[in-house]
Amino acid sequence: MAVFRVRRSGPRVSAVDAYEFPSGVRQRFALQHGELSGDALRSVEAAARQWFRLAARHPKARLAMPSVIVDEFCREFLLHTREYADFCAAAFGRPALSAGSRPGELAATFRYAQEDEPREAGLLPALFRVDREVAVAGGRHYLADCGGRGTCYELKGTVCLQHLGGVGRALTGGRWNVQRGDHGGLADGYERGGGGSGCSGGGV
Repeated sequence: MAVFRVRRSGPRVSAVDAYEFPSGVRQRFALQHGELSGDALRSVEAAARQWFRLAARHPKARLAMPSVIVDEFCREFLLHTREYADFCAAAFGRPALSAGSRPGELAATFRYAQEDEPREAGLLPALFRVDREVAVAGGRHYLADCGGRGTCYELKGTVCLQHLGGVGRALTGGRWNVQRGDHGGLADGYERGGGGSGCSGGGV
């Protein structure tokens, strides 16, 4: 069964890797984010490509969108309707994608991203590190593992992915909420009541 899934997703993943984002998307995004260097823009594109690759490799999974800046890039891509439709047909065999909005979906997305980009323990894949890497305003920051065992070492403004569901308890102080921009982006986010990291204990 697993072999069949890999064979089916192989050409889809190759389509994502081989795809060149339209010049209009790249130019408009660069104009909207003039503070980003060329290297930073390439990092955003690489992280966006990783999200699309996960979607191609796991067609039945409900993925989260961990990155603010990648979601903005995807919103710009969505505006180019013909190019986006052609890309989706080649990469996913369906016309459009959307992102999930639950902690379990974020955890699954992290796991898939780790499989896509194997790294040393404690290091984050591109999709989860890009907001901090390019220093985007309002970006989402993550820890692969806070180091706590039986407790979570809270770091304000950062989500600990190791304890995303809590340490035997649920997330506290907020609720997951789908955040859409003017043009309907893919991102989801965690709304907090009172700050704290994403792995604090308590009730939802």
